[in-house]
Amino acid sequence: MTETRGIRFATDLCTFYDPRYWGATGGYADIGDLYTWGKWDEAAFWARVLDAVAEAGLDGIEVTFGPGDWTSALRAYGSAAAFAADVAAHGLAVCSGYLSSRVPGTDRHLDPGNPDHRAEYVEVADQYAAFLRDCGADVMVASLPLRASRLRQPPVIVDLRRAEEIAATLNLAGAATARQGVTLALHPESFSMLRDSRDTDLFLLLTDANYVALCPDAAQFTVAGSDPVEIVRRHRDRVVLTHWKDATGPAPRDVEIDERMYETQIQWFAAVGQGVVDWPAWVRTLRDIRYRGWAVFELDGATDPVADLTAIRRYVDASLGHLLP
Repeated sequence: MTETRGIRFATDLCTFYDPRYWGATGGYADIGDLYTWGKWDEAAFWARVLDAVAEAGLDGIEVTFGPGDWTSALRAYGSAAAFAADVAAHGLAVCSGYLSSRVPGTDRHLDPGNPDHRAEYVEVADQYAAFLRDCGADVMVASLPLRASRLRQPPVIVDLRRAEEIAATLNLAGAATARQGVTLALHPESFSMLRDSRDTDLFLLLTDANYVALCPDAAQFTVAGSDPVEIVRRHRDRVVLTHWKDATGPAPRDVEIDERMYETQIQWFAAVGQGVVDWPAWVRTLRDIRYRGWAVFELDGATDPVADLTAIRRYVDASLGHLLP
């Protein structure tokens, strides 16, 4: 896109994670089955995604967890530089990358709250930051582990002790990514240990602002029952990236949290402009805090990503364009 804006538009690659878009079956949680589907071609995956994002008229992408993760890009292109060159050839940029808890090349997941995982978590973040740096991106997004169901016995409590262990890992990871020129930014998830206004206050207090920033997500905070606009206003100096997604409202309090939670929560999400988020207030707040960065649109699996992303962009241009920085 050619016009000059203070905010550029991107999409998280999870937008493309409906298996039906790839000729498979199942729901959002089944996207990993594509690895064993027998017809998976990583080069073809990246070609189709980049073509679609460019067709939708966006400016960039956020690399995410598999199958569209950074290790897949390295396998498909051979190097971060070659991947970045193809992204640029599509008129796009890599704006950021999501740090998955999965250890590359394994089925193991790292818990930032486990001191025994700390060194490996920091090492993976450092390696990923080098990839993002070589792609011209300067933000890495990280979320925290899922909570347990509220009525589980014994309960899993996110108290000061647990938060301090997690924050210690995040501070070290943020210091490592900073040496690569990449800022680590915390991202809320509606059913994770960083989900609402209290959690945001807690983890931003315990992490060093020199090394750990914030990537607010309008939908995730709303589904958790918090006001995303107030959170952005309160932590204006920590905001380095923004995720734009709508929500139908807060989720019920006693939702069962299980291994398919990331698919279950989609029922409370909506495309930008199709839910209860106060988008004019969100954009005015970003303008007031002089935010200059990316608006990352998310759809959590769309069967027609080009049409859906184009509709979001048109809504933003028509309804919010006069408010954008």
